[in-house]
Amino acid sequence: MHDADGPLWCRNGIKVRVAGVQAPDFQSSAPCRLHDLNYVCDDAKARASQRIAARLVLGKALNCRPVGRSYQRVVARCTLPDGRSLSCALIAAGAASRWDNYWRRYKMGECR
Repeated sequence: MHDADGPLWCRNGIKVRVAGVQAPDFQSSAPCRLHDLNYVCDDAKARASQRIAARLVLGKALNCRPVGRSYQRVVARCTLPDGRSLSCALIAAGAASRWDNYWRRYKMGECR
């Protein structure tokens, strides 16, 4: 896992970006180096987000359904084993924020 919104590495080697959310990025990431204002560039927040995401997903079998592509990654709506949306769980845990444009694009619905 690179950061809280992706890429997640699946058993079959596919890189997946979690749909509809944006996690803080490391200062060394391409968007941060380019000073893209759509990104939160903070190493401490990115590390914290990464730890939270790891607790949610590592060692668990997620159900991920592709909804699009972003660069060389599949964008997917993923569900945790307990049935919760991974996107919503990341938001609730403070690891990511809802990225409204993509939330609407991928028809994410409401978090419960």
